[in-house]
Amino acid sequence: MKSLRFVICVVVLALGAGVAPLLGQDLVLKALSSFPADTIRIEYSSPATLRKLPNYASLREHYTGPRLKELVASMAELGVAETDVDELVLGWNSDGKDLNLYGFAGGHFRPDALNQRAAERNLPPQQIGGKNGYCLGAGLESECVVVLSSTEGAFGTLVTLSQIMQTLNGGGASIGSNDHFAGVVKQEQGGAPIWGVASASAVASWFKGWMPRQSAVELDWQKVFQGVDALGYKVHTGSDVQLDLEMYCKTGEDAGS
Repeated sequence: MKSLRFVICVVVLALGAGVAPLLGQDLVLKALSSFPADTIRIEYSSPATLRKLPNYASLREHYTGPRLKELVASMAELGVAETDVDELVLGWNSDGKDLNLYGFAGGHFRPDALNQRAAERNLPPQQIGGKNGYCLGAGLESECVVVLSSTEGAFGTLVTLSQIMQTLNGGGASIGSNDHFAGVVKQEQGGAPIWGVASASAVASWFKGWMPRQSAVELDWQKVFQGVDALGYKVHTGSDVQLDLEMYCKTGEDAGS
């Protein structure tokens, strides 16, 4: 059974210090400090938590989009099993008509296993930001994986992953420099096994992706969300699935309208 709780509009509030550590906090902070500055969506999920649920199969099918399924298949080709991944932080930016997906994974990674699988597939390692990376192709848009440590990895197209690694090494701007977006991310971060934030330009596509029936509704999406700066969402799982939505407004006047 699914339920929806919808908060029409709120204004971002300043966060106080001394907050207890949150689920996936380190991985989220890494994402904010290295994801491209033009990132329009961030989503955190805890597959380790979700796999324990009796309705995991249906949840996985509902909340795993086509692009993420392609990523899972690509990682499997390189020897990273789905069960090796305990946490994910995904990012999207606009790549012309399509959305470009990238992110970090937390879990259990064995560089030797990736080396062996890559060798079996005749995929030579290449340096990406000072780390060995493996790409399923030769072009800049090929999907690549970099093992950062035995517990963390990064993935994305070669061009995006190179940008992320450069920023991690101290060069380049990141989405974390957008104080408003970073503030919304910190407010949404919590105990839910799935949560995320979409900037104003990505709100309409989020609705169409997560709530497919909305794509059949003819609305002037730009007008509907003209006073909205960002959308935040949390998926609470269990015997019932509850989706909580919050609209973050540009001004106090928008919040009251």
